[in-house]
Amino acid sequence: MSLFSSAIVSPSEGADSWHFVAYDQLNLRLLPKFSDPHSLGLIFIETSWKAEQLPYHKQKLALLLSNQRHFALEMQSIGHPIKYIFSDKEYSEILNELFCEIGKISVLSPAELSLRKSIIELENSGKVEVSPHKGWLTSSEEFKSIMGDNPPWRMDKFYRNIRKSHQIMLDEKHKPLGGAWSLDNQNRHPWDGSVELPAKISFVTDEITEEVISLIETKFSHHPGEIVRENIPSSSTDASKLWDWAKENVMFSFGPFEDAMTKEHKTLFHTTVSSLLNLNRLMPKELLDDVLEMEIPINSKEGFVRQLIGWREFVRHVHEITNGFEIIDVPSQSRNAAGWPGNWPKSRITPNVLGNDLELPSVFWGEKSGMLCLDSAVSDVINTGYTHHIPRLMVLSNIGNLLGVHPRELTDWFWSMFTDAYDWVVEPNVLAMGTYAVGDIMTTKPYVSGTPYIKKMGDYCGDCSLHFKKSCPISDMYWNFLEENKGIFSNNHRMSMPMRALSKRTSLTKNNSKQVTEYVRSQLSKGLELDPLIIESIKYN
Repeated sequence: MSLFSSAIVSPSEGADSWHFVAYDQLNLRLLPKFSDPHSLGLIFIETSWKAEQLPYHKQKLALLLSNQRHFALEMQSIGHPIKYIFSDKEYSEILNELFCEIGKISVLSPAELSLRKSIIELENSGKVEVSPHKGWLTSSEEFKSIMGDNPPWRMDKFYRNIRKSHQIMLDEKHKPLGGAWSLDNQNRHPWDGSVELPAKISFVTDEITEEVISLIETKFSHHPGEIVRENIPSSSTDASKLWDWAKENVMFSFGPFEDAMTKEHKTLFHTTVSSLLNLNRLMPKELLDDVLEMEIPINSKEGFVRQLIGWREFVRHVHEITNGFEIIDVPSQSRNAAGWPGNWPKSRITPNVLGNDLELPSVFWGEKSGMLCLDSAVSDVINTGYTHHIPRLMVLSNIGNLLGVHPRELTDWFWSMFTDAYDWVVEPNVLAMGTYAVGDIMTTKPYVSGTPYIKKMGDYCGDCSLHFKKSCPISDMYWNFLEENKGIFSNNHRMSMPMRALSKRTSLTKNNSKQVTEYVRSQLSKGLELDPLIIESIKYN
């Protein structure tokens, strides 16, 4: 018997009711109200079935399982009877078997669509009673009253209305503090060394976490990524420690440098709390209240608030109301698990408005491309399961989209590899925002760029084997992307400027950009590095 299993005490007498704690609802505040913890039994499910759906990063598995086990022990310590189920079955099958033993089971509405779908038949048959999730800052009713039932939906409108209705960062005239709803124009500074970079926080693993790590390295050794022990906050104490570190060390300078990228520091002034936030180890309301009380520059405060009550809430509402973008009528299929070796279930059918169909190149699994920005971002993800939002959007998604990678494969890669990724997170952020695969449902344009943006916001170009002017292919890929999709973007007012610029390019420069793109696609599809001399010969033919 494992150390953890022996620490779970089988209930000596029956609880009055039983509640299933989903893997991402690990907080006491999310439990049903109870007068005596002994009256409310808690069910936890640890099933290898879940880990077999995608090649989840080992760090992600370690973080989730360690936190779930610690939370179960924490709840047992305050008196809740615990049923901790180890299985290889799907969630609904396990819950159905438990219903036959203990009767109706309560559960908060799962954040993940996949788990909501799993339990819907049990809910309809009265075996599971589903109540609203208490961890969100806004309700579905609020979203619909502001945005309506039908797309397009825009985050800015939602964010402004929530700020107003919840009285967040308003002056005495009910206008936004700082003079604008978004202070993003103050938050686009590249890293210049003007502020001391924060010291890294680390955590000490206990025997429970070490047991989880051993399990993963044995049973899930075929999964990608590396486990970094000091990056695993597992207990409620660890969660508080991480947030305290973030408030003390990074929040002051978060705003100005939130879009910056540097090889000197993996996370800069990002809090890195998203993984624990999406497990509900940290509660959004606590973070919001704390930040509103902090004495930090208003652009740092507004930038964090916008990510928390703007983007995070907005994307989960869009994902929920579209049922994971199933309303789109141009679906397509891709390789299972984005090509990672193994017997994975069939990939989810995905919207694909741009018709991208390139298989995810092996560079995303660790092969070198020669593009230092891409190779660095991929390496960070493989080694830690994390990189902040600009490498995600403007390097990984951007280059994937310029290459024409199938949006499902890119999305499944993100879903597998990031410790904070769940379906409600990655599908809006990668399918909708990163690849524009769902069209204009929630974004007005594709988020693509050429070399100049990456050079401005990062410090990769100086050390890259591909000279940013002579042999970097990203700008050529950008222009070719516009040319390939000009029929889709020609009437998009947000794309009018780049489309006008495209129309002024000569046939020769367009053809050269196309050939550069085809060369990059061919090389990366073969797992080969780019040759700067070949790119130069194509560009200046």
